[in-house]
Amino acid sequence: MNDDLLIRQALLDAALADYNTADLPEAPSFSTKYLAWERKFLRNPQAFAQRVLRPLWQTALRSAACFLLVVSLSFGSLMAFSPQARAWVSEWFAQHFPTYTSYGFTAQIPTEKLQHWEPTYLPEEYTDTEFIDLDNQIVVYYHSDNPSMKIKFNYKLTSEGSGFSLDNEHHTISDITVGNMPGQLFQAENDSPNMLVWFDSSSHHAFMLASRLPCDTLVQIAESVEMKK
Repeated sequence: MNDDLLIRQALLDAALADYNTADLPEAPSFSTKYLAWERKFLRNPQAFAQRVLRPLWQTALRSAACFLLVVSLSFGSLMAFSPQARAWVSEWFAQHFPTYTSYGFTAQIPTEKLQHWEPTYLPEEYTDTEFIDLDNQIVVYYHSDNPSMKIKFNYKLTSEGSGFSLDNEHHTISDITVGNMPGQLFQAENDSPNMLVWFDSSSHHAFMLASRLPCDTLVQIAESVEMKK
């Protein structure tokens, strides 16, 4: 036997001595319950797998399918009976962040131009002293004798890529309708202006009012807004 084989044999003998199983403790005995399960399993492993394992994933799939069915039916019913909900899904969506709410618009309006709108009702002594045409939106300011009570009226098309962003840090937000149009009311919790946004799916326009006037007054102004002839 050459030197390499002697070294190899010596290493194998040493490894065998290190892992001599004679000194290992006996394996612990299994419980009666486990042994009964083992006998039952070994008699017919395939039947056991079909009876025990398959219902686990079947139950999970069935639960997921039921959940999707309920959601789909609820959503379908809402779309069927609520024109406002259909407009909401097709033209605008809201994203609420800690300090502001962003409204994104998705309507495809390749040729329609921005129309001109104005409220037919304003509290006494209010006049439009500022009119700003920004091509993609119109901003009008109405002033009274009290500068802090000015009204801001802003509107634009609900065309894809456009939108509004409103400060919500000191406001309570609630859903509202202006006429039959969906919107949201931002009621100030401090001295911030109250705000109202609403959406007209028939003309593809979105509107916003902001003022320290009471919320019900803002709603009155909003419901009076008409397209200028």
